[in-house]
Amino acid sequence: MHVAIPVWQERVSPVFDTARSLLLVRVADGRELERKTINLVESWPPLRVARMRELGVDVLVCGAISQPLARLCQAAGVRLVPWVTGMVDEVLVELLAGRLPAPEFTMPGCCGGRRRRGRAAGPAGRRRGGGGRGRGGRSRGAQDT
Repeated sequence: MHVAIPVWQERVSPVFDTARSLLLVRVADGRELERKTINLVESWPPLRVARMRELGVDVLVCGAISQPLARLCQAAGVRLVPWVTGMVDEVLVELLAGRLPAPEFTMPGCCGGRRRRGRAAGPAGRRRGGGGRGRGGRSRGAQDT
């Protein structure tokens, strides 16, 4: 199996659509066998997907990805693991251990707020209804002067 991870400064690139570097890892029996870095110069989505198929990519672990590019990847038989953030080596360990997706490696603001990282489930310090404030952040009954 070949796993591809777009890389930016040793981290998973935040947006696959504009990534220029791709780590290609050959995996067998849950172990890394070989890795190489590929320059990804194709920017047009169909060419980007064609290049990944040419490289034999089976799984793409990435940060954000546009819907059109995601659909093209899936149509080409590439399994997506999107909305991932973190250091590439740590993400790869988690993937090989079968622990992705995982909250600690999920981009902030993604996936319906499932990323918690020690935060309370609700908006911290706020009550429902805006805590007694009306629209525009003014207290109820406040008048313009």
